[in-house]
Amino acid sequence: MKTLLLIVFIVILLLAVSIPIWLAIRVMRHPEKDSGMRRVMAEERGEEYEKGMQKFLMVNYLGSGLAWLMAAVLELVFRWESPLSMLISAFTLCLVLVIAKWRFTGELSKAGCVTLALGLVFAVIYYGVF
Repeated sequence: MKTLLLIVFIVILLLAVSIPIWLAIRVMRHPEKDSGMRRVMAEERGEEYEKGMQKFLMVNYLGSGLAWLMAAVLELVFRWESPLSMLISAFTLCLVLVIAKWRFTGELSKAGCVTLALGLVFAVIYYGVF
C-alpha cells in the first residue's frame, strides 16, 4: 500500500513539474497561444518589452514548477512540515519573479514587492510561533 501511494505521489509530482515546462516551451515557441502573452501583445508597448515579458513568462512557468518540486523535496527529504516548506518555496518563487521582471522589463512590480514582504512576515511569524 505504501509503495502504491509513493508511486501515485511521484506521478503527480512529475505532472506538476512537466506541465510548467511545457508551458514555458510553448510561450517561447508560440507566444500567440499563451493568454498572458496575448495581453502583453495587446498593450502595444514595443517589441523589446514583448521580448522581455516573453522571457519573464518563461521564468514564471519554470519557477512555478521548481517551487512545487522544492516544496516536495523539503517535505520528503528534510521532513519539514507542509506549511513551512510551501511558505519557503512560495517566498523563493516570489523573489525570483520580482527580480526576473525587473531584469527583463526594467519595471519593479509593486504587487510583487508587497507579496514578497508579506511572505517574509508570514515566514518569520510561522517560524517564530511554531
